[in-house]
Amino acid sequence: MSSMSVQQAADELANVSLINIGLLGCSPIQPTIAVSLQCLELYHQIRRRKPSFSVQAMVKVLCALHNRSYFQALRDQFAIAFDVYLDILRRVQELANTALKRDTPHWRMLHSCPACNYKQENEPTLIPARMDSMDSNSSLKRVDGSGHADERIFKSSYLILPDEVDIFKDDTANTISDNTIKVFEQTGIFISACRHGMIQTLVKMRRSGELAKYALATTNKVLDVYGLNGVTGYDIGCSYQKTVDASSISFKVHSNHHRFIVNSFHGHAHNRRCQLQFHPLYQDGLGLEDLETCERVFSASNAVAPVVRHASYFHWLQFIDLHFQQWDSDRYLELSKFLYNNYKQALAIIDDLSPAVEELKLVLNISDGDFKRWNIEELELLETLTEETDEDVEAMTYVEALQSLAKAEAAYGSVMTVQFLTYTPVDFTPTHGLQKEKQAFARAREAERHAAHRKLVLEMNVVDDIERHMGITERWQPQDTKYQEGLAYLTNRQFIRAIEQLQGLVVQRLFELAKANIAGTGYKLRQHISNAISRRSAAIRRALEKYNQLAIVQTPPQEVIEYSEVASYAWLGEFDLLKHSCHCILEKPWTSKGNREVANNFFKIQRAREEIQCLNVEVARLSAWVDHEDAHLKSTFKSLVESDPTLSHEISCMYEERRRVNDVHRKRIQAIRDLPEMRSIDDHRGGDADEMMEDLRGTRSIEADEDDALCDEADRLEACMI
Repeated sequence: MSSMSVQQAADELANVSLINIGLLGCSPIQPTIAVSLQCLELYHQIRRRKPSFSVQAMVKVLCALHNRSYFQALRDQFAIAFDVYLDILRRVQELANTALKRDTPHWRMLHSCPACNYKQENEPTLIPARMDSMDSNSSLKRVDGSGHADERIFKSSYLILPDEVDIFKDDTANTISDNTIKVFEQTGIFISACRHGMIQTLVKMRRSGELAKYALATTNKVLDVYGLNGVTGYDIGCSYQKTVDASSISFKVHSNHHRFIVNSFHGHAHNRRCQLQFHPLYQDGLGLEDLETCERVFSASNAVAPVVRHASYFHWLQFIDLHFQQWDSDRYLELSKFLYNNYKQALAIIDDLSPAVEELKLVLNISDGDFKRWNIEELELLETLTEETDEDVEAMTYVEALQSLAKAEAAYGSVMTVQFLTYTPVDFTPTHGLQKEKQAFARAREAERHAAHRKLVLEMNVVDDIERHMGITERWQPQDTKYQEGLAYLTNRQFIRAIEQLQGLVVQRLFELAKANIAGTGYKLRQHISNAISRRSAAIRRALEKYNQLAIVQTPPQEVIEYSEVASYAWLGEFDLLKHSCHCILEKPWTSKGNREVANNFFKIQRAREEIQCLNVEVARLSAWVDHEDAHLKSTFKSLVESDPTLSHEISCMYEERRRVNDVHRKRIQAIRDLPEMRSIDDHRGGDADEMMEDLRGTRSIEADEDDALCDEADRLEACMI
């Protein structure tokens, strides 16, 4: 920070004079403070890559470097200059986009991910044509009334406008709970992203949670831009399909053959029937994609939350947009590495799992079609068992009522006698008093008798009502066949409830373990999660004891489960198999745990082969795109050299940056093309190629701070797994 004089022409604005020497004023008319463009660009690049580094922090750093005391006014002046600088960058980018013919509607959505969208002639048809995911996040809240004096409107290419969202407000029951916190104007965001991580759309959630209108508006935009044969992963994709069917875009969705499925990790927590219909492992054409892209996006965007919580709406959206721009740039840089890693993963799955699957096929004399048939049989069974017959429910209810009546009669009989109190003249002496303890005991017994009598009358009335409803003229006795059948059904139902309770606890434990390992989780939250996991483990043990007590009285008796086995469940669908194991299905080959594991391996192999087919197409698209983009940028800036040299220089800088990134893609693409033939990498490449292959293999040494972070994550997860 220093003082200097600036020469200003008579007809020249102050900021024009400042900008000519590389400075930007902090006020429009008569600036007294200016910030260098280099300093603003430095903060611009820092803010893109470290969203939590606030303006205040930057100004404090500058004050320390220049030995100046920090004042709030300095922060405000720098913030003004930075807003103007970002606006200048956006205007320059608009001019460049116009020259490059990138100003058409939805150009960013259609071209940000060439692997998804840059289709080539005569390429194999992919079904699904593209894979997306969508979800909401409540971290990016904004307090109501913050920055209310700032009336500027920020235009983001990611944002779906509120008017487009409110079209769907009456499509479904978009009710807002009375418990909704009113302190926030923006309560979060709802996004969609392609499978490679590029952000497609952004919806702001306003004074509400995750309403159906946000998902419907996102789906509508995706269909309008991308068209036929898409698949969208959503953590409630199974139930959302019903929402779509009842909405105004139902015909559009079905005519475009668009499907909704459940993300891979969230699918583990859904029941087995849902998994067989909506989990990516059992969906043809999805390859190895888990569709958990949004969770990865949110793990990074959470860093923006601390600096926008009390920002104006303009700054809230501006810095979210800035973060997503950098996110997309990073994902583009890593795109070829994504494809390479997926190739390696797919090849490893095929090599590692194929022998076991082929061995089982020989032992059981089955074909690939039998694995698919097993899933169909299991789904049909689960669908037939989802509803109980009225007769079974009525019989079970009657037996349960008879058991309650028997307990009430026993309880009433045990309190029918009350001890009489005996008094003698000695009891009335001035020094002795009455036997008040015995009197109080007698009154308590009398109250207990009255309560037992009321309970008995109530249970008798319940049994009488059920008998009238079922037309029973002679009360069932424990030795009657119907009573025994109803009792068996009741016992099995209690067994199912015990499994459902155990399943719910394990689901919560899985999510808590996952949350405990998310980078950026605060210390207090980590401690809270650790304590919750410890309590959940104890609750699981108690629920498991109840399950084991009921398991041995089932017909046929069920196996007792150890805690270590339940804790290792990765598929909650295992519980559904336990529920219905009394329905004579244990002789089915797909009920064997070993067979199920091999069947899952078979589907993993199928998905791996699909992944390779998809990657072959995506690699060809990326290879064509990098050549096309370099040629287009180069020809454009050369064509503007004489007519608009300033804009030509700007596009030439864009060309140099993108060529550097695209050259990285070319080297990685060459490494990918070597994989199918060699299954190994030739180490004799030299120079940049050696460095590239180390990067692809992941053999580069980890920096100290990254290593510490990884160790912290490992220690935290280990501490949680009690």
